[in-house]
Amino acid sequence: MCGINGIFSRVRTTDLIALGSRMNALIQHRGPDDEGMVVFNEKEAFPKASPKSVDREDGINYLEYADQHPSDIHGFFGHQRLSILDLSAMGHEPLADETGNYWLTYNGELYNYLEIKQELKESGVVFRSNTDAEVVLKAYILWGKECLSRFNGMWAFAIYNVKNQELFASRDRFGVKPFYYLMHNENFAFSSEQKALVMSGLIPRKINKKAAFDYLAFASLENDPDGLFENIIELEPGCNLIFDYKNWNLNIEQYYDLNVNRKKETVNPEKENKYIEDITSLFRSAIKLRLRSDVLVGACLSGGIDSSAIVGQMADLGAEDIFTFTACSRQAEFDETHYANLVNEKIGAQSKLIYPEPGELLNDIEELVYAQDIPLFSTSTYAQFRVMKKVKETGVKVVLDGQGGDELFGGYLPYHINQWMDDVRSGNIVRLVRELKSFDSLSTGIQFFTKQYLKHYGVRKMPSFVYKKLIQKVQTEHQYIAYDLMRAHGSMGYKKSRKKPPKSLNGILKHEFYNTRLKQYLKCEDRCSMWHSVEARVPFSDDINLIEYVFNIPGSYKIQKGNKKYLLKEATEHLLPEDIYNRKDKMGYVTPNNQWIYSIKDDLKKYFTPDLEEYFNYGALMKDYDEFFNQVNIPENQRMFKFIAFAIWKKTYGL
Repeated sequence: MCGINGIFSRVRTTDLIALGSRMNALIQHRGPDDEGMVVFNEKEAFPKASPKSVDREDGINYLEYADQHPSDIHGFFGHQRLSILDLSAMGHEPLADETGNYWLTYNGELYNYLEIKQELKESGVVFRSNTDAEVVLKAYILWGKECLSRFNGMWAFAIYNVKNQELFASRDRFGVKPFYYLMHNENFAFSSEQKALVMSGLIPRKINKKAAFDYLAFASLENDPDGLFENIIELEPGCNLIFDYKNWNLNIEQYYDLNVNRKKETVNPEKENKYIEDITSLFRSAIKLRLRSDVLVGACLSGGIDSSAIVGQMADLGAEDIFTFTACSRQAEFDETHYANLVNEKIGAQSKLIYPEPGELLNDIEELVYAQDIPLFSTSTYAQFRVMKKVKETGVKVVLDGQGGDELFGGYLPYHINQWMDDVRSGNIVRLVRELKSFDSLSTGIQFFTKQYLKHYGVRKMPSFVYKKLIQKVQTEHQYIAYDLMRAHGSMGYKKSRKKPPKSLNGILKHEFYNTRLKQYLKCEDRCSMWHSVEARVPFSDDINLIEYVFNIPGSYKIQKGNKKYLLKEATEHLLPEDIYNRKDKMGYVTPNNQWIYSIKDDLKKYFTPDLEEYFNYGALMKDYDEFFNQVNIPENQRMFKFIAFAIWKKTYGL
């Protein structure tokens, strides 16, 4: 797991090494174990050492650092390495093939690299290291971009062909690893994190006001390729990027789209048993692959189904002395310590409990926002941030986490209504009534269905002016958005927000799994873990065999008898303590958001300065400040935190 950078310039006076070194320094947290650089001209590559690079090694072209280079260089690759597989100098990057024509800078883990490596060896390919990075490079050289179909893992990488002056970059199917780029008349550049492109001085620091409105109004983050920093573009999940330096041309192509079973099917007990049996096997295989490491592997443990199943499977596979890390709360309604301890006791784990407090959040909030690149949507990210900090302090370099289990198997409460709508459309009224009753009672189920349907679907059918008025009445924070910002971007923003999500269960799961909800969570996961130089592995979000199999199961099997994630619970029952198997509630990295903000609101007031008038109705917000941030007695909605996060982000990044 690492950080990657690259720059290609048409201006020969650009000091690419100085600029690239600054970019590397800005993401050093992603890989503090080694630093690598290489520059390119039209004919060859010149690997460069820095004081942080591993030693030169004779006969290894990417470790024979050039002391001098020609003045006509036009390209740069940078790399910050977190050593996980093959801890020797042979894992240094950027990595070259034996000819020196192909160069790779890579961030990720290819979990089935040993199987692919064996296949490549049988085709005559020779290897010099024991890294998965070399497998990625050699696979691309032999098979071209078709190599991606063989990969099981998470990745963001770039490969440069010196002879053809062409760059090929790819991001994994579901966006576990990040990739950002910019392209204008003089420079093309990319990086793992936006801060490397913004804070290096490569481009002016500006806010994309359209994205700012979407965030402040609807908590929308990175749902479009152009995000909050103007001129920085996100390479979307499942996409490749091809950059032709000679013709100064860039193309984006989608190489993957998740197929979903859209059939309406009555539950067949024999099929159900087969699905459960197969998921048990696929889940076991996914965890086994993700235990491949040359460093210690631990796990994040909430006490929910997903993380408990992962930890239980690690132990069942023979992993010993497992470190688990749990975010806890001293307030019972936000605490899952009891459930986490059931797992810890069952497997004899070495448990680390973390108790984040609002005062600590106040001390860390600028660091948290800076680490995340962009504003966040709730204080729950801070709980995750603190967990990863404890992981690093413990000396663990890799953790498994359950991110994606809800979107894959159907774990969120509103998913019940999608399952019920499937029953209505298929005419399966008997099952519908049974499921409504098992939700709690028939009347409770009907009330919940009606409320959630109106919230997620019915309100979006209203005329646009009625919809806008209703949203503004319910989401009262819209009155604190600057008038000019609302006038410029409100019409399109409200129109986008009216787009109805899919109604079928599998449809909504794909919608939230691919490039929307889950991608936002994965962004937080990546920045929290990598800020502390920790690799987070997420089998529910990147094991292609498990994911494709589950999405090929009809939705009718996924929520049954009032149980969300029914198939996962049944497939992992043998791994779970009984109390966890029987759980129906869901928490995760939950924090008392409203209470925390209220307790530190006076200390946060310094971030609300007049330069925010472009984005906030500043006068009204300051007049109502105490009332606005006093929402202790209402249900958690997390909407008010957007204004705090935006104000701190703007200050932290000097925007």
